[in-house]
Amino acid sequence: MSMERRKPASDAQWLFADVGGTNVRVCRWQGDAGAGPIARSPADAFDTLDAALRALAGAHALLPDHCALAVAAPVHDAPMPMTNRGWVLDAAVLRRALGLQALRVVNDFVAAAAGIAALDAAATQTVRAGVPRPASRLLLGPGTGLGVAAVLDAGGSAERIVASEGGHMGFGYPEDALAPLLAAMHARWGRRLSWERLLSGDGLARLHAWQAGLAAPLEARQVSACAAAGDPAARRAVQWFCRLLGACAGDLCLAFGADGGVWLTGGVLDGLGQAFDAGAFLEAFDDKGRYRARQHEVPVHRVLATDLAFRGLARITRTACRAPGLLVTPAGIEALH
Repeated sequence: MSMERRKPASDAQWLFADVGGTNVRVCRWQGDAGAGPIARSPADAFDTLDAALRALAGAHALLPDHCALAVAAPVHDAPMPMTNRGWVLDAAVLRRALGLQALRVVNDFVAAAAGIAALDAAATQTVRAGVPRPASRLLLGPGTGLGVAAVLDAGGSAERIVASEGGHMGFGYPEDALAPLLAAMHARWGRRLSWERLLSGDGLARLHAWQAGLAAPLEARQVSACAAAGDPAARRAVQWFCRLLGACAGDLCLAFGADGGVWLTGGVLDGLGQAFDAGAFLEAFDDKGRYRARQHEVPVHRVLATDLAFRGLARITRTACRAPGLLVTPAGIEALH
């Protein structure tokens, strides 16, 4: 496809791209006008990230000279393999291939965490009001993988976003009932298991297969549909999923000192909808021994907005917050912190 460059009206016009393990989404963002319509495609439709961005941007005439990219991978100035997709991002090569004047690259959950401050009441659902405090906040999101990022309280100055690979921490939950499932998982992946193995779309499918006695797991969206229809095995799987998510989120809340609140997002939770078991989540979230009373005061919210990463990219490109990542221009690569 021929890509005729559309010169932006100003440096404030950007192509925003949110690249996850399952989907690629792009939109145009410009100054006070905000984000335009979002174009989306399954990542499986493309062999490379370059091809995905070219196809989506070209088909929708989203071709400014500046791009901000939120990608599901640890971000650094060497080629970056995506964790849950066989793509490798080389930021300098991508900038040249797309003919960009500037490319900003951040982790996808860094972008999403930056977007928390841009959410209004209509874009969230309160799981527990808690006791709001001027403190750090935590974002957790099960999707293709398990994304984690934190927003550090900056005491009146620009907030600072902290990237995290917390989804790859070692799994730990003291419940004997899980032993048969964990034994099968250890046989497949070895001694060490991460939280992501259960707190993801595939994880929900594994929990359901365990509860339903299935040899071959269903897809996560099928499990969610079964749970919404009242299927007992699916409801038990969802309850386990929410309990484990609460346990993991509670530990991360303690680790980051996130008394300012916890926000939940991600494709799995979007799929669960009203089947999400808030009681199971909060019970495990609060079950932190001597810190139970403190945990019980932490606000918890679900994100309803589907453009959280784009809201965050807008704040990052306006320098409304400090976010780690790369800025790539013809002059070279600059690491931002």
